[in-house]
Order: sequence, then structure tokens, then C-alpha cells
Amino acid sequence: MIKIKCEKGITVVELLIALLLTFIVGSAGLEFYVSQHNQWLTQTDVSDMQQNARALIDELSRNIRSAGYGIMTGHPSIRVASDTLTIFRKDSTKIDTIQYYISFAVTLHPNLVKKINQDAASVFAEDIESVQFVQSGALITITLVAREGRRDPEYTGDGYRRRTLIARAEVRNRM
Repeated sequence: MIKIKCEKGITVVELLIALLLTFIVGSAGLEFYVSQHNQWLTQTDVSDMQQNARALIDELSRNIRSAGYGIMTGHPSIRVASDTLTIFRKDSTKIDTIQYYISFAVTLHPNLVKKINQDAASVFAEDIESVQFVQSGALITITLVAREGRRDPEYTGDGYRRRTLIARAEVRNRM
């Protein structure tokens, strides 16, 4: 049997240095992953907020345009208060009343609710912080402020990102 004269293993110091370097590289990789994941979550929240607000504006505009449908003379087609919109239309034998307003029943998540006739109000859009309706003749201006559903502690202020959308819709069936 041949003996190798320079036969050596790794020392404890070398092993500790290798572990330290592995820990540093692993920590940096994990930090990068966490940072990218948080940015992805933020972008998803912002995208959801914007999509929710756009869909809401489209739906409100469509309902404003259909206000007064099927109603004969003598009944208003729409009633606007600064933060409440009431639409009247006749889809069946009776006049339907649809009302939109902000509910703060859950204080951390204000929602736009929709109430049809005497039914209980139901959530129409989540995380809508405020809505304003302004009527000028047949033209209704809708201004709404949507916000993210989750707080971001790294974001300035109270931690919520917000978007304001403005749209105008014309009442076609005015009384």
C-alpha cells in the first residue's frame, strides 16, 4: 500500500469560514427574495385596487345612463346628494330604487354599498374610501377614492395607497 505524504483533511477553521460564507450568501439570497415578493404583493394590491375602481366607475356610469328607463312622466329618474346616488327605473311592474353610498360598518375597510328597494344593503365595491356625485343638468360627475385593502407599513402616511378616479355620465331619460 502506498502512503500519500501530504494527506490532510479540512480544518475546523476552514469549515467555519465555509459555513460563514454560505450563511452570508444564503442570507443575501433570502433578503432579495423577500424584497421581490413584497414588491410583487404591492403591485398586485395596486392593480386590484385600480381594476376595482375602474369596474365600479363603469358600472355606475352604465346605471346612471339607464336611470329613468321605463318610468312615465311625473317621477324623477335620479336623485343626487353629495355622497349618495339614488337611481329610479322601472324594470318590472313597480319602480325600482337603487341607492349607492359609502358604508363604514367595518371601520378599517370602507365599502360602497348598493341598496335595491327595501332590501338590505349589500357590498358593491370594497375599499372605496369616498365617493362624490355632482349633478349639472343631465350630467353627473362621479369622483371616487379607492385604496388598497392591506396597509403597507413601509408606505408613507397611514400606509394605504390611494387612487382617485373621475368620470362623467349623462342621464338619458330625465324627467
